[in-house]
Amino acid sequence: MDFDPAPWLDKLDPLIDVAHVEAAEARQLAAWRWEPLDRLPTIVTMRDDWGHHQYDFPPGWPQIPYSQAFRDPARMLVHELWRVCEGALLKDDRAYTIRANYGLVLLPSMVGCPHWQDQENMPWAEAFATTEEVERVIERGLPDMNSGIAGQVWETECYFREMLAPYPNLSRTVRIGCPDAQGPFNTAVNIAGVQVYMEVIKHPEFVHRLLDFSTELYLAVIAHHKQLMDEPEDVGYSFSYRIDGGGRASDDSAVMMSGAMYAEFVKPYNARAYQATHGGLLHFCGQGDQFYEQMLTTPGVTGINFGNPEMQDIEARYAAAKEHKVCLLWDGDLPPSMADVTTGMVHKRIVRSWGEAEKLKIED
Repeated sequence: MDFDPAPWLDKLDPLIDVAHVEAAEARQLAAWRWEPLDRLPTIVTMRDDWGHHQYDFPPGWPQIPYSQAFRDPARMLVHELWRVCEGALLKDDRAYTIRANYGLVLLPSMVGCPHWQDQENMPWAEAFATTEEVERVIERGLPDMNSGIAGQVWETECYFREMLAPYPNLSRTVRIGCPDAQGPFNTAVNIAGVQVYMEVIKHPEFVHRLLDFSTELYLAVIAHHKQLMDEPEDVGYSFSYRIDGGGRASDDSAVMMSGAMYAEFVKPYNARAYQATHGGLLHFCGQGDQFYEQMLTTPGVTGINFGNPEMQDIEARYAAAKEHKVCLLWDGDLPPSMADVTTGMVHKRIVRSWGEAEKLKIED
């Protein structure tokens, strides 16, 4: 039976306070730019994006399994809009973001890597087994922007926009953010596999060619999304954030690199990407002591998000970020010593239930 998202859109549109959402985006932008604020922008949510835990849903909102959303744009739209419903009811400081959520397989699939999705897991791509296969990918140059799963991604984005268009509040506030383009080094590892960690020593020139290619592929995907969705070049939207800059990248794979290796194989390509996108958000999992300062000094990086806040000393991280005026996207608790911090950070408070979320509603 076909799934009709209209009843959920009908329910959600009148809940949205457009002026409040616009003010929340403005508050976030001010924090990204270290401008004076009376308090930190705060997002209250039942979703741990980096831990992939959904603890609860807004009352009455359908819980659509990801396996169904992956295969049906209508279900994916409602699956994504729970964030908007949560924000509309809590009236926190989030941007209303959704995306064509096909996971990290987009770029690898475009160059021919097989991918799959099973049970309720995010999809995964299978890397090429040999450097010869990767060399052929590089030699062919950038793929068609509809290759692999990309055509489905762009169709889903257009479907989202078409479905939201008749709704005055949803169409004004819901941002269709860029699909998961990962980033130059993550994409290189997703295409070539763990052999990259040996090749940086054995054949560094090969890795640099691959990174040149993956950087251009990353930028081509972002540019295509922005053109299709008429999104400004210097703005991005992801996981309830209004990004100062048009880029968003993940450096999860780089946590396996030393500081020296990061300086040679990761930072220069991130700098090229972020300068081309007028800045953006950089995410990483793990502790990252060996490269955190390098991230702060990467040209174009305007914000950093931690996939493992439990591994971070937020006071030290914030002090270093303040020197370089890089905003932190923080998903953990804040110590009492930071009670007076009002800018340079967007604070995401993750809770386990709707009742707990309502207790944290922000009263301006």
